[in-house]
Amino acid sequence: MYKRREKFSWLFLLFTLAAAVGFVAIQPPATERERWELLFFLFPIGFVLSIMFISRQQYNKVKDIEIPESQKQLLELKEIVVKKDVALLPRLFLFEKTGEFIGEVKPVELSWWMRTLLSTHSVFLTLLPMTYGFFTHKNERLVTFQKKGWLKQVELTIFDAQQRKIGTYIQEELKALIHIRGELFNAQGELILPIKASGFSGNFSWNDEQERQWAYFYNGIFPHEYTDLFQDSHNHIVKLTDEISEEDKACLLAVIGYLFMMRVKN
Repeated sequence: MYKRREKFSWLFLLFTLAAAVGFVAIQPPATERERWELLFFLFPIGFVLSIMFISRQQYNKVKDIEIPESQKQLLELKEIVVKKDVALLPRLFLFEKTGEFIGEVKPVELSWWMRTLLSTHSVFLTLLPMTYGFFTHKNERLVTFQKKGWLKQVELTIFDAQQRKIGTYIQEELKALIHIRGELFNAQGELILPIKASGFSGNFSWNDEQERQWAYFYNGIFPHEYTDLFQDSHNHIVKLTDEISEEDKACLLAVIGYLFMMRVKN
């Protein structure tokens, strides 16, 4: 991930330099003031160079750390670490808290024009109807959720590994900037979990009618003992229950995957 971030920084640096050279070639500075105005290009160049330096440092810290593949099933886990990937197409990496790689969440079934739009800006995650999949480290799809709607309401249709519909999540999109509110239903259309989260921090604690806590996340809380494995600050640890059925947990993970994927654009 750090190597990819450094690579994209190089590409952006070359683009910025090319833009500066092109600007000077088309409109050469004629006065002292216009020459000083060219210093504007130093800000993005300096920013990119700092990202490259930090990425290289972080890569050197973790390059010798082996990342084993998890021997556990995704639906068995009580805690997962969510990391945003740095790539043209948005993606989330999932780890056990001890560093084993679980899998990833990413858009699937993308047409060429959707790939093009997503590579230009991640805001299209919100605007476009999308299909996402939870994949194991063996590239096996465990959970799929299809998102449709925008502005007023968003609806997720959730499927298991056999592509059987197992649930639906409906979110009031208009209020999502301040307070995320939604409802999670099972395959029979029965409400199984009310969803509330902070639109600013993403914090949530979800309990059902029996007061069982299904999931918990607090932004900024990441155990210090795991920071050797997860060097940068873009790590989020989510606690999950093991007291619900596999279908309900798959639905729960779909909602969590969607909420974190929407945070990619921030």
